[in-house]
Amino acid sequence: MNRTTVGGPELGGGRGAGGVLVLVDPTGGGHSPVAGLLAEELYPSVHLRTDDFLRVIRNGRLPVELPEAGRQNATALAAAAQAAFAYATGGYQVVVECPEPPPSLATFRRESRTTGAALHYVVLDAGPSAAEARNAPEARIAPEAQNASEARNEALEGARHTLDTSALTPETTAKAVLSALTARTHLLGW
Repeated sequence: MNRTTVGGPELGGGRGAGGVLVLVDPTGGGHSPVAGLLAEELYPSVHLRTDDFLRVIRNGRLPVELPEAGRQNATALAAAAQAAFAYATGGYQVVVECPEPPPSLATFRRESRTTGAALHYVVLDAGPSAAEARNAPEARIAPEAQNASEARNEALEGARHTLDTSALTPETTAKAVLSALTARTHLLGW
């Protein structure tokens, strides 16, 4: 694969501008081979994992699936989004790996709007095994409370940005994602 960029002059970010790709890979459980391959192909690049932003909480960390962990989970997701866009404004191409769809893309959209860096969103779907991985408690950031309208909009957003990977290897999946990024089919608006 040739090295490429996420976001760039054609996306209005200016010369040397970075971009952010939120990559949801339920089968990777927070350690997706696809995210790693993408980070190797993008240049210059940064690979962040949303789960790492939960693991750094040393004292008072709650299990993510508990309802009372909502504030903790939202804070960790906001920290991941802020870090991603800080790197992007420094010219890096950032792959943010999520083991499941974020409870809200609003945090990432807000950072994209504030910084002007491009935001792409790709949900990998490998079929039935993806649903099993999505239900593993250790691979989750529990959803925060949402109203019905916001939840419906998030579900529609995920459906529009889903890439069927059931017949693909990690390498061919990475190539398909890079093609989608080049075609800007998974670019999110503000």
